[in-house]
Amino acid sequence: MDEINDVQKVLSLQWTFGLNKDEKGTVHNLSDGKRKAIFYYVGHTAIIYDVDTHKQRLLQGHRNPIISSCMSEDRRFVVTSDLGPDAMMIIWDTYSYLPLKSIPLTGYDGVLDMDITNDAMYIVTLSKEIPQYISLWEWTADDGHDPRLTTQVTAKDLQTCVRFNKSDNYLVVTNGLKRVVFWSWMEGAWKYYSPPISLRDFKQPVGDFTQSVYIPGTDLAATATVDGDLCMWAQVKSEKKTKATDKTALKVVRVHNSAINFLTTVGPYIVTGGVEGFVRFFDHQLRIVAWFEELNGGPVISISFDRFSLHQKKAKAVTELDEDEPQSFSGDEFEAPDFVVSTANAMVIDVPSASFATSDQEYQRGRLLVQGQDQPIMCLAAHPMLPRLAIAGYSGNLHLWEYSTKKVLLLSIFKNLLAHCMAFDPKAQYLAVGFTNGVVKILDANTLEEMQSFRSSHDCIINITFSSDSSMFAIADAEDCVGLFRYTNRGQDPRKPIEWVYIGRNRSHRAPITGIQFGPTGPAHQGLRLMSLGEDKRLIEYNLSDSDIESGLRLRTAHKITQGAIPTAFLWHSCALGEDHGSEVDAAGKLISTEQDVLLVATNEYKVKLFSSDPNRQCTQTVLGPTYGGPLNKVLVITQQTNAGPQHYALYTTHEKVVGLIKLPLDGNPRKAMGLLAHPMEISSAAVSADGRYLFTCGGRDCSVNQWAIHGEQLKVQDGRAVVDHYIDVVEGGKDGDFMKEIIDYFYYAQIRSQGEETTAKRKIEGKIPFTQVPNLMRALGYYPSEKEIQNMTYEIYTRFGKIIGSEDIYIDFETFIRLYVNHRPVFGINKKNIENAFVVIGADPASGVIDRDTLFALLKGRGEPLHQLEIESCLKSLLGDEVTSVEMLEENITAKAFAENLLGFEDYEDAGWQEDVADAEEEEEEEDEEEEP
Repeated sequence: MDEINDVQKVLSLQWTFGLNKDEKGTVHNLSDGKRKAIFYYVGHTAIIYDVDTHKQRLLQGHRNPIISSCMSEDRRFVVTSDLGPDAMMIIWDTYSYLPLKSIPLTGYDGVLDMDITNDAMYIVTLSKEIPQYISLWEWTADDGHDPRLTTQVTAKDLQTCVRFNKSDNYLVVTNGLKRVVFWSWMEGAWKYYSPPISLRDFKQPVGDFTQSVYIPGTDLAATATVDGDLCMWAQVKSEKKTKATDKTALKVVRVHNSAINFLTTVGPYIVTGGVEGFVRFFDHQLRIVAWFEELNGGPVISISFDRFSLHQKKAKAVTELDEDEPQSFSGDEFEAPDFVVSTANAMVIDVPSASFATSDQEYQRGRLLVQGQDQPIMCLAAHPMLPRLAIAGYSGNLHLWEYSTKKVLLLSIFKNLLAHCMAFDPKAQYLAVGFTNGVVKILDANTLEEMQSFRSSHDCIINITFSSDSSMFAIADAEDCVGLFRYTNRGQDPRKPIEWVYIGRNRSHRAPITGIQFGPTGPAHQGLRLMSLGEDKRLIEYNLSDSDIESGLRLRTAHKITQGAIPTAFLWHSCALGEDHGSEVDAAGKLISTEQDVLLVATNEYKVKLFSSDPNRQCTQTVLGPTYGGPLNKVLVITQQTNAGPQHYALYTTHEKVVGLIKLPLDGNPRKAMGLLAHPMEISSAAVSADGRYLFTCGGRDCSVNQWAIHGEQLKVQDGRAVVDHYIDVVEGGKDGDFMKEIIDYFYYAQIRSQGEETTAKRKIEGKIPFTQVPNLMRALGYYPSEKEIQNMTYEIYTRFGKIIGSEDIYIDFETFIRLYVNHRPVFGINKKNIENAFVVIGADPASGVIDRDTLFALLKGRGEPLHQLEIESCLKSLLGDEVTSVEMLEENITAKAFAENLLGFEDYEDAGWQEDVADAEEEEEEEDEEEEP
């Protein structure tokens, strides 16, 4: 728990923007006369929002998206449940904001709907999975982690709504689209009755059911439909003894012109919320008493009332009357607690019930408490000077949010356009927005007014970046093209006004583009430069000086940046980020470069590689990246002032769920990195505030934006142990494991080997080995580096020691070797799927996995890092014995299984279906090994 708390101190959730608009009953009114507050949830975070103080209390404990909740009558307890692996139900105290109990839903896929009794003693749940189960939980009991009662729902109709009878805790009603089921657990087991649904009973067709409730103080129940009807159920009248679950259809009344999304009761009223955005109050005879039709918030999905005692006497008086005796209420007599409404447009509206008796339309529309976006939020952009954040996505709305006051300042609506990416220019004059149909719009950064619009592509714009002087911006699209815009005279004619001009685009990649970056500018740099990196492993630099409207965007150079690993993140920074960063700090504490800037590339193999930006593109350092989630897909560098002076950090996101922080310089130390669960699904975008104090993340489909306070000084690197122990922690078995003992034995053997295995001279064991022994030592430990990887390691070590490569041998100690081994070795090693995929890529039959022997060895001798004939013969002898002297002695047809077992000697290789991952493997394209010059 302490470790979790430390992580949450490093990145502390401050505010959550958004609202779950896909589930019904997501908002609960906690107002009870002592406070004005509401409860709601978005993503995997539950929120208590104090309306008066405009503050959020964020309740974190779920790993998956929350999909259901309920509230006790006294507003003291709220229960939430999520959907997914390790699903959990949590009971929260709304006054202390603490979880009182967490109940693992073992065997469930999550809870589809739930309710809690008036006394808060029992919870009823409907499971998500099929077959479906209804369960009763006595959560306050010692054995409350297990349901008190559970039974399978035998109805073939998936039940989607469950409600207790507020007048009798032993009675429960559920409904699906076609069936309504009345339940009782009075006898210590679930008993149920589902009334038949027929035209004879209803005397008209009945649409699909949405929600059901018991009418408190009566034996009636009501069910809403998608046609806008309310179906009333009454106790079966019979001379024989009947049970409380025996219900029959009483009548059907059309009360809305469209679907009823939400159904509840308050005092003597039945309350409905419709798709048309109306809230209506009815008496028990289904005569309308009050209506609220000016809310303009969209389809109603939740209605929740203040806790209010005004109607208790009136409700009691009404329910004590004979049900057949008609009752009526005039508009002047209508009295109800104030209530909150949530809508499918991601709004929460506070509605005063007194507004029904007024003609003030502004008053009737209520007060907007929460405003989110009703479709996936795909992009964020932080203002470079002010505490503002632009939020946009597939809803067509662009919100300009002031995160210091937590208020929406401006709203811009794009009709029939879905925003996918955006960026402010560094001078804070423009906001460029890219859409899924290839449109790019330039907006005024302060007013959001549209200034220019372009259609440069026919596919989604996936990335936008501005140059540091705001004179250019570049885009990347889903057609693997990079486009360039320049702020210059229209048509590049000096006589015409200055505006943004589209220069052109270039299909420079053959796979999705990972990132585009302008290089830093300043006295130490030579003008503006632009590079892009793609999943095709190509790093492209563009010739900006020779690019114009006539010639378009021109290429300067192309390099293959990695061998097997696929780039997943790209950053071009003005100073080196690794151990030998050669940088200084200015008066403001910012990193300034005294040498070359650096290119940071993260890969799908959980490695972070640093490259020089000069034409050589030399890999200067490779380190192990964070492995808390998937591979890194975005990296942002910040500087923070601390008591110890300026500290530099790299923030990162992964494609799904995890964000984190790494303390610079990069060295692969796992204790210098942390990660936490930021969203329950994908992370679609991230941005950092101008002052480096806050990180903003959005969760795509969960329609949320999280604001995180960054406290890098809370990342505790030192733990009283030697630094080398931090690296050893990630070695299989740890410091005392068998593999670690094996590493130590091999390291000592390498010292002996370097001094000659057959020498009789006195040996000097100094705890160091020559670097020339490192490749063989790594191979002995199961890591087989390519020649390119060995070259990179050589450059890294010789540079660290300040030596010229080849000038003299360098001796490294055990700590240096461990760090090198941990940083360079594959995280997951080589498995059978790797070998199978490799066979498919080089031409094996996808169905059988067979490749011709001569074809295989011809490829080994001619492609990639080729093996010479003598090397192949030497390998065969080492693997198969001296009697195997040539390739012709092997079988004519070879499979991955035979190659692994018979040739490489993998003992744990097992049969696998050849169809797995074949499609992915066939998509990989052959690349040139040498530098390309377009």
